[in-house]
Amino acid sequence: MKIKLTIATALLTLTSSVFSHSLQLEIREVKSNQGKILAQLFNGESNYQTNNPMMAQQTMAKEGTLIVTFSNLENGEYAIRYFHDENNDNQLATNLIGIPTEGYGYSNNAKGNFGPAKYQDMKVSIVDSDVTTHSTVIY
Repeated sequence: MKIKLTIATALLTLTSSVFSHSLQLEIREVKSNQGKILAQLFNGESNYQTNNPMMAQQTMAKEGTLIVTFSNLENGEYAIRYFHDENNDNQLATNLIGIPTEGYGYSNNAKGNFGPAKYQDMKVSIVDSDVTTHSTVIY
């Protein structure tokens, strides 16, 4: 019985250390308290390219700076994209030619060039510790 308890304790410790990291995104220069911030976390470039987020979060918009935290992450590469859903319709509003009319941004303060930011510019690596990155909202 003592051996089983020791093995169970070791597995629990190993499991909790593997999934115990967090990734924080500090979102700067939110222009108003109106609406919410919707953020998506992607694990790896292929998931970003195929629009397959592993997690999503929403938080009430707050003028100035706010922080979105994704927890229980294992070591690996991640990227975050978000937008300020000012009209609360859960979609990034765009004009007739597809240019966003609501604020948006990416981890590492990555910028797109006539389209979304490249994964390589957004990616953040978690290696045995929590990570914080930042982004200034593009309006």
